[in-house]
Amino acid sequence: MGYKVLDDNLTLANINSDKPKVCFLHGWGRSSKDFMNIENKFESISLDIPGFGKSVPFSQSLSPKKYAEYLADIIPSSVQVLVGHSFGGRIAVHLSQIKNYKKIVLIGTPLIRKQNTKKSFSAFNLYKLMNKYKLLDNEKLDQMKNKYGSEDYKNANKHLKDTLVMAVNDDLKGILPYIDTKVELVWGEKDSEVPLQVGLDSNDIIPNSELTIIPGGGHNVLMSSSQIIIEVIKK
Repeated sequence: MGYKVLDDNLTLANINSDKPKVCFLHGWGRSSKDFMNIENKFESISLDIPGFGKSVPFSQSLSPKKYAEYLADIIPSSVQVLVGHSFGGRIAVHLSQIKNYKKIVLIGTPLIRKQNTKKSFSAFNLYKLMNKYKLLDNEKLDQMKNKYGSEDYKNANKHLKDTLVMAVNDDLKGILPYIDTKVELVWGEKDSEVPLQVGLDSNDIIPNSELTIIPGGGHNVLMSSSQIIIEVIKK
């Protein structure tokens, strides 16, 4: 069937069935093409999440929860399984609190926000403190964010910058014990963006979960370990 624009007239999706059973949600700054080695093994729909790929960007910033509320209305009701990588996995968790799914598969998803045990001082921390006490205006602080922020932050437009900040602060730890569907966790052993320890800790918290570790794998294992992911989805 190929790519089509969904009912919201914003979201582009690759669909290969009239009644897709699996929905794929990509990571930050990525697109549905990440699943090109996986999607055709299932009756599926792969979204270009609004703001990414070829979908039309939102004119506002949305948290992962708000993204889920939005996508819940356009993901076909036939979908039984959600597969989310990284940022897409955050959305999948929130979707599982809105609708009932047979299973969700979370790949390298930052489910738990790790707290820094050491308080580090930096120029950027000083700028934020100065802004808090009105000693530095918002425009100057934005300039500092663009200078010291991550590559994802630097490459995003204004709305996506705010969306990224909300995503980074989206700690799902309080939701994990209440996920009442089967959860498959997939992690690269050497993931440097979302360390394996997050997967191990999440597996301990989620009631009905199983963790698959990909030896030597990094953060984006969708291409390099597609067969393993296919097998996990089929479980």
